[in-house]
Amino acid sequence: MARRTNELTIEELTVIQSPKARKSVDFKSALESFVDDCEIRNLRPQTIQYYRNELSVFYKTLKEIGIDSPMDEIFKDTLKDVIIHMKKKGLQTVTINTRLRAIRAFFNFLQRERYIKHNPMNEVKLLKDRKKVVETFTNKQLEMLFKQPNLRSFVGVRDYTFMMLLLETGIRVSELEGVCVQDILWNESRIHIRKTKTYRERLVPIQNKMKQQLQKYLQIRGTTESDALFLTLDDTPMSKRQFQNRVTYYGKQASRFKGC
Repeated sequence: MARRTNELTIEELTVIQSPKARKSVDFKSALESFVDDCEIRNLRPQTIQYYRNELSVFYKTLKEIGIDSPMDEIFKDTLKDVIIHMKKKGLQTVTINTRLRAIRAFFNFLQRERYIKHNPMNEVKLLKDRKKVVETFTNKQLEMLFKQPNLRSFVGVRDYTFMMLLLETGIRVSELEGVCVQDILWNESRIHIRKTKTYRERLVPIQNKMKQQLQKYLQIRGTTESDALFLTLDDTPMSKRQFQNRVTYYGKQASRFKGC
């Protein structure tokens, strides 16, 4: 029997070098794989929840238009039908684009992991939307807003302090949620922001007036088991939603006055 030739032929090299295609995958399995990948990449919990929510609605929309195909059978025309369906339901452009961004990240993952050969989102663009001017508070409105907290109560002092901190530093509410007492660097007149969207911690400066207000607040806050800077009446850390609700509440209170 003749000895085998050591050098591989061109055909044999093609077999070795070609990536092995994965089997077709259904939506639910693909979504779980995508979420697992997000976890491994240490994406923020809010981001992962955003993907879950938007992609679940995407799957529901596919079912509504009669599509129940594996992911490698979703094409550009299918996605266009999804967009048309969302527009017929009266969804705003910004909402549709928010969903499309999640869908794009999803299909980019599927292509990267070789679940699909062709990425249909490569041929689908975000919808054009007119940019709206973002209204800002006038000095008078800010003055009225800061008059609303009851400074004879713990909640009022707390709310006045965190609104003052947001205004002075420009940090996000989600970042404020993660600020702890020990993050206040008194000698440096700065606050250490750890919970950032980009995972890049940073230091933000504060003025003497802000430091004085924080010191007043901390005196009535007292010592608790929680390290969070801003607490509820139950001594639990305030959530992003609670911060937003308090500002909304004061905004409505202030709007009752003439000139706001």
